[in-house]
Amino acid sequence: MAGMTTTTRSWLLACSVWVLSSCGDGGGNTALFSQQPAIAPALPATEVANAAPDGPLSPEEAFRLVEQATFGPQLDDIALAGKDGPESWINGQMQMPATFLSDGLGRADSSRWNEYVNVWWRHAIQADDQLRQRVAFALSQILVVSAHDGLSQQQFGLAGYYDILLRNAFGNYRDLLSEITLNPVMGEYLSMKGNRKPDEQENIQPDENYARELLQLFSIGQVLLNEDGTPKLDDEGVPLPAYNQTTIENFARVFTGWHFANADDFKWPKNKDYLSPMVPWPEYHDNNEKTLLNGVVLPAGQSAEADLNAALNNVFNHPNVAPFISKQLIQRLVTSNPSPGYVRDVAAVFNRNAAGERGSLASVVKAILMHQEARSGHLEAPDTFGKMKEPLLRLTQVWRAFEPESIPYNFNYGWVEKELAQSPLNSPSVFNFYRPDFSQPGEISARGLVTPEFEILDETSVITITSRLLASILWSHNYKNDIDGNRIAIDISYEMILEPNPDALLDHLDLLLLGGRMSAELRQEVLNLMNARSYASGASQRVVEAIFLIATSPEAAIQL
Repeated sequence: MAGMTTTTRSWLLACSVWVLSSCGDGGGNTALFSQQPAIAPALPATEVANAAPDGPLSPEEAFRLVEQATFGPQLDDIALAGKDGPESWINGQMQMPATFLSDGLGRADSSRWNEYVNVWWRHAIQADDQLRQRVAFALSQILVVSAHDGLSQQQFGLAGYYDILLRNAFGNYRDLLSEITLNPVMGEYLSMKGNRKPDEQENIQPDENYARELLQLFSIGQVLLNEDGTPKLDDEGVPLPAYNQTTIENFARVFTGWHFANADDFKWPKNKDYLSPMVPWPEYHDNNEKTLLNGVVLPAGQSAEADLNAALNNVFNHPNVAPFISKQLIQRLVTSNPSPGYVRDVAAVFNRNAAGERGSLASVVKAILMHQEARSGHLEAPDTFGKMKEPLLRLTQVWRAFEPESIPYNFNYGWVEKELAQSPLNSPSVFNFYRPDFSQPGEISARGLVTPEFEILDETSVITITSRLLASILWSHNYKNDIDGNRIAIDISYEMILEPNPDALLDHLDLLLLGGRMSAELRQEVLNLMNARSYASGASQRVVEAIFLIATSPEAAIQL
C-alpha cells in the first residue's frame, strides 16, 4: 500500500500472521415491534454432528465461547459459562427476554438524528440477552438495510427493522424472510415499496432491486452450492449459476403492488408508515404466470399475497439456503474460513433439526457454537482458524470488560461511521461493510482463504480505531479527575486493587481481554511500560496504559 508507514505495515502484517498462524418505545405503532418472541427451546447439543462434549469449561475455553456469542466477555460471563458448560449457557441466553431497540429509543431523546445508534450501543454494552443481540447484528450484515439513501430520518422505522432481527434471531428463517420482505424500510431501501406491474403505455417495468438482492444476498447466492458450501462445478470446473436474468425478472413481477400500510395514493402517497408491514394494492400487482427457481411456475390469476408467499417458499426451500446462510453466520460469529465439514454439519441442522423443522435459527446458532470446530479450532488446519475482529467489536469488548457504572444519555455515537468504518444499520451499500468472500492479497489470497473484515482495514482505519481506544481507555476512566460527564468512563476499580501486584494484574487482563493467550513478548512489553511509570498518579496510569497496550495489540485484533 503506497505511503504506508513502517509501523502500520508491521501492524497489518502481524494481524495477517495472527489470523493465519494462531490457534487455539415510543412513536407510532411500537407494539407491533415490541412483542416478546417465543422462548427458544432447550435444544440438544447432539443435534449437530461433531458436537463438542458438554460440561464445565476452563476459563480460557469459556472466554472463547463468550467472545463468539457476545459483544465482549465479562468476568461473570466467563465464570458462568465455565461452570454451566456451553449447552446450558447457550440455553440460558436463548431464554432471556429480548431487549428491543424501539423500546430503548422510546425512552431516549428521539429528536436527536442518530439516537437509534446511541441506543444500539447501550444495548450492545449493557443488555443481558447478549447472544440474541450478537446474532441480530450478524443478521443485520446479511439482510442489510442502511440509513443511507434518505432513511436516516426514520429512526423508529430503522429501530423497528432491527427489532425484526432481534425477535427472529432464534426463530425460523422463513418467517424472517417474510417479515423483512414486507417491512417498509426494506421496501424503500430496495425499491419494492411502490413497485408496479408492467405498463407499456407508461414504459414501466417492475423494479428488479429487491428480487435481485433477495436471491443474491439474502438466500441462495449466485452459484449452486454443495451442502458443505463449496460451489458446484460444470465439466470445465466453472461454478454453475443459481439463477439467471430471466429468473430475476420473474421474481420482480412477484414483488409488485405493495405500499405503505396507510398510503393514500400508490404513485405519490402523502402518508408514510415506516412501522407497519406493507399492504397489497391488487390493481398494481402483476398477476400473470411467473417461472421461479427450479422451474416452479406460479399460475396466472393469483393475488399479491399468494404470489409473495409462494415465491418466498420457493426461495426458502432451495438447497442453497442452508449452506449459504449457515456459512455466513459461522463467519460472523466464529471463524472466517470454516472447514467444509463445519458448514455441512450446520447446514444439515438448518435443513432439519431434531424436531423436523427446516430453518430454525435457534438450532443453527446452537449448532454453530456447539460444533467441535467452534470449541477447539480447525483441527485439520489450525492455522486457518479465527477471524479479524470488526472495529465495532473491539470497542464494545473494552466497554463490556470494564463496564461503566452508567452510560450518559447525551453521549453521542455519531462518530462511529467515520472512525470505525462501521455504524449499525448504516453500511455504505447492501453488500454490507465488507464482503464475506473478500480475500487479503498476498499469502491469504494465495492459499484460497478469505478475510472479510480486512476489507475495511487500511492505514487510516488502523489509526482511527487506535485513537478511539486511546480516548476510551486513557482519557475516560473512573479514576480520572477531569473526566467529561458526557463520556463513557470505564471502571477500573478491580484492576486498581490488583495494581500493586503486576503479575496478578496481567494474569487478570490476559484472561479478560485475550482469553489467556497473551504472548511472552507482549507481557514483557506491558511490564516494561508499567515499570517506567513512577510519577504520583502512576497507579491508575499504569493500569490504563496496560489495558491500552493490550487492547491495541495485534493479539487483541483477532478472535480465535
